[in-house]
Amino acid sequence: MSVNRAIVILTLAITVAFGGLILMRHVIAVAGEADAERLNRSILDYVAQKNPQAPISAFRRFPDTLLREAQRSNLDHCLVLAQAEVESEFKQDAVGSAGEIGLFQIKPSTAAIIEPLAGPFKRPAAGTDKRYRELGDLGDPIVSTRFAMAYLRDIMTRKPNIRDALTEYNGGPGGRHPHYYRMVMGAYVEVLERQELRCRFREMPKQIQLLTLLSGT
Repeated sequence: MSVNRAIVILTLAITVAFGGLILMRHVIAVAGEADAERLNRSILDYVAQKNPQAPISAFRRFPDTLLREAQRSNLDHCLVLAQAEVESEFKQDAVGSAGEIGLFQIKPSTAAIIEPLAGPFKRPAAGTDKRYRELGDLGDPIVSTRFAMAYLRDIMTRKPNIRDALTEYNGGPGGRHPHYYRMVMGAYVEVLERQELRCRFREMPKQIQLLTLLSGT
């Protein structure tokens, strides 16, 4: 075999191998996108099951935000999903008796404190009737999720135990509502049953899972 022919064959082999590598990367990327899309759809389906009146347009980008913010907070996205369910039953326009707004029931005054961490937000319009006032950005599930996780991350710098962190999130530094943690964990156990949501701890045996969650460890 001549040297030139050997070079041609080697070049062809490298080209084929390189092309195959590119194709494989493309296939993996496409599969990853499809997998992410299935998870996003499963999250939206869960929201719709819990709140059939939830407007899809308002929640369309919620799964991406939920997954990203949960990862930033080093939390299972299913735990964050359970917290949203407890806070508002996935009603993005919910308004609490103390002026809490949105999916994660955040007070505008709290959001203002967290603004340097979560970014600027449009304040709710002033009004005497809280049911009909303009909610501003806190009525957007995306903004609510971003602010809630920024607030929780800030708390966790002082109270890394998730039980204490959730208790402060709901009841302030004094932790006036210790039952809140149990409510979130109860919802979390239910979410963990949904394999399509791909919770981080979905493979934990149920008995150990329940004891671990309720003990706060």
